[in-house]
This record gives sequence, C-alpha cells and structure tokens, in this order.
Amino acid sequence: MAKSVQYTNINPEAFNALKEKLKQMGLTLQGNNGSFSEKGVSGKYTYNPEAQILAIDDLQVGFPASMMLSSDSLEQRMTEMVRQHGGQPTA
Repeated sequence: MAKSVQYTNINPEAFNALKEKLKQMGLTLQGNNGSFSEKGVSGKYTYNPEAQILAIDDLQVGFPASMMLSSDSLEQRMTEMVRQHGGQPTA
C-alpha cells in the first residue's frame, strides 16, 4: 500500500542532511523534487525550501527491501531523521 507523508520546518540544511542519510540507506534524492526507485523502495518527493515543507507521495516498499522493512517502518525511520533536524510530520 502506498503511503504519503509530509514534513514541516525542513530548512535547506536539514533537507541536505536527510538526503545524505537516505543515501546511506540506498535512496538517492536529486534536486528538490523528483522520484526514486531503488532497492525495492519507490516514491515521489517535493521539497519547497521557502515554505520548508517536504512531501513524499506514493511511498512503497517492495522486494528486496521488503525483506528488511515495511513502508510503516521506513516512514518511522524517516520521521526520526526529520525530527533530529528540527522538522515535524504533519497530521
């Protein structure tokens, strides 16, 4: 099942730090918007640096990533990374 998440208070430094951490997990985000599909994880993202909002849509976890995590656990990891940099998930 695809998930959508949105985070606020994401300044450009926090977005770059998040991109680096996601890169360590095998996900590459290039630029402020686009899509990714690597190692069984896919989705679309849009980052608005002026509004400091990051939206991730159609987040899905398939094989082989599904052997180690679910879309819920990936969302939890991303939320923790965002919180470490002062961001917050929106309800």
